[in-house]
Amino acid sequence: MATTALLLGGSAFAGEPWLQVGDMALRSDVEILAARGLIVGSTTTWPLPAGEILAKLSDPAALDNQPDYVRAAAERVLDALSRHGQPDGFQGLAEARLTSQPDVVRGFGAQARDQSDVDAGVNWAGDGLNAQVKVGEQSRVDGREGRFALDGSFVSAKLDNWLFYGGLVDQWYGPGWTSSLILSSNARPFPKVGLMRNDPHAFETPWLSWFGPWQVNLFGGVLDDPRAAENTGYVALRVSVMPISGLELALSRNMMVCGSGHACDPLTSFFHFDNSDANPNNNADSSTIELKYTGAVGPVLVSPYMQFYNRDTGPFTHSYTSHLVGTSVAGGLGDGRSRWRLTAEYTDSVPTLDFLSGPNVYGAAYNSYRYPEDGFRFHGRALGFSLDSDSKLLSLIGSVTDAQGWTYQLTYYHADINSTQLAEGIGPYDAQAARNPVSLRPVSINEIVAGLTVPFRKVDLSLTLRGQDQQPYPQAGATGSAEVGVSYRF
Repeated sequence: MATTALLLGGSAFAGEPWLQVGDMALRSDVEILAARGLIVGSTTTWPLPAGEILAKLSDPAALDNQPDYVRAAAERVLDALSRHGQPDGFQGLAEARLTSQPDVVRGFGAQARDQSDVDAGVNWAGDGLNAQVKVGEQSRVDGREGRFALDGSFVSAKLDNWLFYGGLVDQWYGPGWTSSLILSSNARPFPKVGLMRNDPHAFETPWLSWFGPWQVNLFGGVLDDPRAAENTGYVALRVSVMPISGLELALSRNMMVCGSGHACDPLTSFFHFDNSDANPNNNADSSTIELKYTGAVGPVLVSPYMQFYNRDTGPFTHSYTSHLVGTSVAGGLGDGRSRWRLTAEYTDSVPTLDFLSGPNVYGAAYNSYRYPEDGFRFHGRALGFSLDSDSKLLSLIGSVTDAQGWTYQLTYYHADINSTQLAEGIGPYDAQAARNPVSLRPVSINEIVAGLTVPFRKVDLSLTLRGQDQQPYPQAGATGSAEVGVSYRF
């Protein structure tokens, strides 16, 4: 591609500030480049800043001696950052997703949040400055229950090596492909302002250089949906380091603060780490400890990972810990530009009292005795795991991307949603308010999902077919659904 050749030639770059959450195939390309050492830095903190991607790929010799499927991955990633070959300045955007029934499982990929999910807008890119305005509506197909949305609107500015941003940006904290326990795109994005490093290169001083490439993402926002504690604040800090090549360690701390009826001292609350019964925090906090390795074993690229989500600040005792583990493997298909990926992941939001052991603390994952009516949710959806509290999900994902960039994906889910203890109020974290809004009673679901994504120069098309043997309560019985998506840049 001419765009790729231009970028690899080392010319100035002023396209997209980052890669956004929502494209599974593009994320797979990023992981392939990271496994081959062409991207060095966090690949578990999204959006992924352009500076991290271009740090090595802007070298004309970066792809020398790389397999064709790696070169193809680099071309797609660079093409996305360059706004698919569109010059800087204004670019029109339009997207529509229509489905007979939204999926109960929401992963990293873009999915409709209601039967009809449409928007249109404009993007502007300049030298270090970017802005995007999107206006849309999420509703039933017949137009009922419509919700106005500015989701995806943002402003960003690059200053030295810092990227400052504000708006309604989907974010994803964690190595999981189907789930993140702490912060995902399951719920709609809420308004926030934040900053991250553009290029996560290592410290130059010998005292700190052993951390390796490091990234920090800090933001503050407001949960402005209808809730009992109106305008609850949300503060998040995520730090990741790579002390050994391919090994990423990440720590996150997220907190709900203030809101009507609550004391408002966010700085004191954020640095209140004791949170014991004798010295409780006035607000609700959560944190993660994460590990991920990315590397190659012969021709196969491997990436095992895990995430530990604490609803207290132990972090190893009295921590109310939920768990996520998974492995993703990928490689070239034949001798050409095609590639394959297989991912197995298991998520369990039934917390244990002490990190890896102890009794279960039913209902603790996304409910909060400090914010009992709302919990860690936005517009009724958990900010992390799409199946909410006391749920387990096994996901098996297989995908193939061919030489033209068409992606074929087949997924199997086995979900156990809710628990008897939580549904009946027997020993949960907060017996009066704890709940799972996805299913009011325990239910087990097996689901198969088949998807096809077809990219063109200015248009991307997607088709998804789903079938499941059961539904969340109060629905019941087997069901099927279809989803069609189209996005257009002009």
